[in-house]
Amino acid sequence: MLRRVQKMICLALILVLALAVLSPAMAESVKAKVNSSSAKIYKSASSSAKHVSMKKGTQVTVTAVKGSWAKVKVSGKTGYMPTKYLSKTSSASKSTSKKAAKRTAGYASKNTYVYKSASSGSARRSISRNTKVYVVGKSGSYYKVQNASGSATGYIKASCVSKSKVAAKKTTAKKSSKSWKSKVVKMSWFGAGQNVLRKGQYGYIYDIDTGIELKIKRMGGHYHADVEPATAADTAKLLRVAKGKFSWDSHAVILKAGGKYVACGINTKPHGDQTIRGNNYNGQFCLHMCGSWTHASSKENKYHQQSIERAYRWAHK
Repeated sequence: MLRRVQKMICLALILVLALAVLSPAMAESVKAKVNSSSAKIYKSASSSAKHVSMKKGTQVTVTAVKGSWAKVKVSGKTGYMPTKYLSKTSSASKSTSKKAAKRTAGYASKNTYVYKSASSGSARRSISRNTKVYVVGKSGSYYKVQNASGSATGYIKASCVSKSKVAAKKTTAKKSSKSWKSKVVKMSWFGAGQNVLRKGQYGYIYDIDTGIELKIKRMGGHYHADVEPATAADTAKLLRVAKGKFSWDSHAVILKAGGKYVACGINTKPHGDQTIRGNNYNGQFCLHMCGSWTHASSKENKYHQQSIERAYRWAHK
């Protein structure tokens, strides 16, 4: 008699544990797995009903629980199993943790673009070197990335992403400029100067204070040259010349165009028209030579003339 009572108590405990795992009032289906090699699936909720054996570890979907029986689906078929032979799986939480683990932080290794899709022909926006991104996947040669909050998603070339920030390259301005410094000249704008860089042509300007060189396009100008950065990367360089903020301040530069090297002065403030779309520079900036005027005053700007002298002396000191 004692053994029978003990057996009944053990069976009751098993049922209580099983019911704790699989709630009797489930509103949604849950995944479970068979925890015993003695388990069977029955046609109805009765141990006398037709049945087949179940392999331990088989995953099933529990759609309802009543008493000690669970209604389950497996391989597209529905049957019944005692709840004591089922354990709830943790596959959902494992899947979630795996997805979370795939969000890896990285940095843009250079000034580049984030595209709307994994194609350089799709809509894009520029980002600066060392911008932090979060890699969440890969498509061909592109990483799928998010911002810190996960609210914005795009694609960036995998070759443009590094695991850590990229140190700024040391300037080699002195070495690179030695070969042409002696060729720097001053030119009168209203003489031959205005023809060095004609409208629609591309050239380069070299900032003597930072050693930064960027590509420009002349888009107009009569009293002086109106120019634009050729690309978004060149706009980023111009912003570094301007120490992070575009302004009307004058900078001493060397114009490289048409086989000539001309001492000039520029400002960095975007204004007026823009002909190059996608260069992240909303307008044009001014490039002055000896004797050039501002469009507003029809007079020389003394600060640009001083920059021209400084650029020339730098080249010939």
